[in-house]
Amino acid sequence: MFVTARHYYSLLEELRKELDILAVEEVLPGDEEEILEEYWIVENFAKVQIRMNSRNLRKRYFLIEPQISREEAKLLHVIYEDVRRKLIYSDEENLFDSLIKALKKVLSDYSIKVEDELYVKMLYYFVRDFLGVGAVEPILNDENVEDISCDGYDIPVFVYHRKYGNMPTNLTFSKEELDSYVLSLAQKANKHLSYANPIVDATLPDGSRIQITYGSEISTRGSTFTIRKFRSDPFTPIDLINLGTLSSKITAYFWLLVENKRSFMVIGETASGKTTTLNALLMFIPPDSKVVSIEDTREIQLYHDNWIPEVTRISVEGTEIDMYDLLKAALRQRPDYIVVGEVRGREAQTLFQAMATGHASYATFHAGDVNQLIYRLEEDPLNVPRVLIQFLDAVIVQSLWVKRNEKKRRAKEIFEIIGLDPTTKELIINPIYRWEPSLDRFTEISVPKTLEKIAESSGLTMGEIFEEIEERKTFLEMMREKGIRYYKDVSRLIALYYSNPEVAFEELRGST
Repeated sequence: MFVTARHYYSLLEELRKELDILAVEEVLPGDEEEILEEYWIVENFAKVQIRMNSRNLRKRYFLIEPQISREEAKLLHVIYEDVRRKLIYSDEENLFDSLIKALKKVLSDYSIKVEDELYVKMLYYFVRDFLGVGAVEPILNDENVEDISCDGYDIPVFVYHRKYGNMPTNLTFSKEELDSYVLSLAQKANKHLSYANPIVDATLPDGSRIQITYGSEISTRGSTFTIRKFRSDPFTPIDLINLGTLSSKITAYFWLLVENKRSFMVIGETASGKTTTLNALLMFIPPDSKVVSIEDTREIQLYHDNWIPEVTRISVEGTEIDMYDLLKAALRQRPDYIVVGEVRGREAQTLFQAMATGHASYATFHAGDVNQLIYRLEEDPLNVPRVLIQFLDAVIVQSLWVKRNEKKRRAKEIFEIIGLDPTTKELIINPIYRWEPSLDRFTEISVPKTLEKIAESSGLTMGEIFEEIEERKTFLEMMREKGIRYYKDVSRLIALYYSNPEVAFEELRGST
């Protein structure tokens, strides 16, 4: 029955307007704090102040929700379970209407009359808790937040903010609150969490990834959770160019690789943006091609009809379907493109066998450079033979760059794997692009050899291949100049380009 609460905030706002209620009062910081930025995350119901302490210059993410008194909080606590039970057993499709009926019935049963202001505030908290994921639900609505983490009892919840980095919030959980909360999160993710099964990796109803530990045996500071937010509006190739992650020419190069079914991996350390970059480049997959993606928890988002997204399963009973099982099954589904969220185990050999047999394959991998990538692929537990690694066409090495407290993600190096030296049996690595930190720009080191393979297989000359890259670079830059970056618009224009490049260019020239 669980859906994301954000679907119902607009209905809540309509009711607030109808009753002419001010749900959130102004909250000012103390003498030692100043507000750097303030914005709504749930219009007229929840806002955020980014505060900075004037003494130690530490920033804080301050969440403001509708204020209720102690007496009102006690009343909310009294009717909480009754409302929840009535909502669970409701057979109405519109959960918001069901919630209103449940609340009115419980208030009537207890002969309680409340003012309109408190009634609207009650509805907000019930929407947040019953139709959303509870206390952190408003933060999930903040497009500026990437991660939300709680490290234990009575410790501030932390967020990773795109602009300000890691910050503590004003939200904390006691032992009882946190243990109860992580159990509810697991339940809403359809996972079993207990002392016998104290670690859960799951996906929340909105698509966000969550990792939970329960109790103090695993984490000595108490139960924990970490949420990697699902972005409802995924990054596109245009976003990668706007953010400086890739240049328009490099992006055009990968467009040509994807179209011609050349395989690549995006590697990097934690939080370097590997999946974001991979997901954006997958928008270049031709519109009618069959795609199968395989992940532990859903992160890949494709605006693509012919796509089978698959996730692993580990059940309490011990029945397991892992990435290796899914990848073997995927090969029997005759996909044009295979995507593996993150390569970590025995599925690696099967993935590279797929590359060797002509399946375009894409994946992310945890490694700091191309040498680490090769070493880890060849060693236990992956054990990928070098003769198979040569079928990986290109590697993007992603990094998180910090400059004057500003964090940016860059593709610091791009390599091609040309083949295997017949004499030394070493892999032939060709560096083609390198990012220069001092200038924050990309330098082309050598001519991509993969383009020669594409020219040979497509029957084009190298001159025509270079013209293709320049034309696509121009197309991407035109989208950027026109401010077109919404994923549906970008996907539609790329599909149109595949059908008729001239018509696609004409539409871009005519757009405002």
